[in-house]
Amino acid sequence: MPEVDTDGAIKAFITDAHAIVEQHGGNINDASLADIAHRMKEIAMWKNLEELADAARARGERLYSEPEGGFQLMLAHFPATTAVHTHGAWGVMAAHKGTEWYRQYVREDDGSKEGEARLKLVKEVRIEPGHVGWWYAPPNDIHQQVPDEGGAWELIMMSEPPASERLYFDVDHHTYVRDTPAARHYPAR
Repeated sequence: MPEVDTDGAIKAFITDAHAIVEQHGGNINDASLADIAHRMKEIAMWKNLEELADAARARGERLYSEPEGGFQLMLAHFPATTAVHTHGAWGVMAAHKGTEWYRQYVREDDGSKEGEARLKLVKEVRIEPGHVGWWYAPPNDIHQQVPDEGGAWELIMMSEPPASERLYFDVDHHTYVRDTPAARHYPAR
């Protein structure tokens, strides 16, 4: 099997993602996100993806980051159930390893009361290698990962760098807090 030029393949994917958005008239919708996700699946199946991501992290980088913000490509590991949270950007995911339930929520309230939020679960899908998913830009970027034992790995492309401060929701108590991923991403820890 010939060796893949991973750097070139990642850059080609990012170029294709831009072209897909343009082909859809600049609209971010199910069709454009599905096309990006389909194109991303091949990279998500690379056997050396974790090694590439580790090397990028060691350099303080993601797999790919556009200058001045813009598209970001990263490999994320979800060792445990995440809090229900936002990212501040739209994104596409392709499963690399492991399985999870991916839950997507929308707000039912108008957002006028700081710290209060009523959420409705609108999608719950099983994600395993070969599967893809996506979320929209705020305020429709509310989601949660619920991995099986052993965790799940996903290749994720976001429209811009994830927000450093995000919203973390308590669905049962209809509340949220603004905080950093380090402080709130895994509530059971």
